[in-house]
Amino acid sequence: MANNNGIKILIVDDHKAIREGLKVILQLEPDFLVVGEAEDGKQAINLAQTLTPDVIIMDIDLGEMHGIEVTEHILSRQSDICVIGFSMHSDQDLARDMCKAGAKAYLSKNESPEQLILAIRNCGPIQGK
Repeated sequence: MANNNGIKILIVDDHKAIREGLKVILQLEPDFLVVGEAEDGKQAINLAQTLTPDVIIMDIDLGEMHGIEVTEHILSRQSDICVIGFSMHSDQDLARDMCKAGAKAYLSKNESPEQLILAIRNCGPIQGK
């Protein structure tokens, strides 16, 4: 999955503090490289296309576009990206819908950082990277 620079990660969340906090945590991992941050669905779609991340951490509530819709859109064009749903909602229906959209995992924001790191590592080999 990783290239020579590490596992490329795009963080998608409408809250700047969450994006910045995740970036700090993830950059502590020597093989993780945060390549971008998006605050809404449209920006996420554009950055996914231009940055070609290995992993996208996708919030559910993004304002105009829902994270599930954004996930479906991105994966319809770039099926080799591993999307991890990440939300303050621990609703099983949302988790199921996110996985139906193609996400490999769904985590609550209440989970420990170690759970997110493990989910990223568990994305497994991604074809074509």
